[in-house]
Amino acid sequence: MIREMREKLSREIDQLSHELNVLLPQSIAQAVELGDLRENSEYKAALERQQFVQARLGQL
Repeated sequence: MIREMREKLSREIDQLSHELNVLLPQSIAQAVELGDLRENSEYKAALERQQFVQARLGQL
C-alpha cells in the first residue's frame, strides 16, 4: 500500500514537473504572442495554472 502511494505520488510529480517545465512555458509564450497582457485571459490562466502547479509540487 505504501509502495503504491509512493508510485502514485512519483507519477504526479513527474506529470506536474513536465507541465511546469514544458507545457506551461509554451502556453505562456503563445499567450504573449497574442499581445496586450493586461486583457489577455489566456496569459492570466497560464500564470494561475503555473502558480497552482508550483504550489502542488511544493506540497509533494
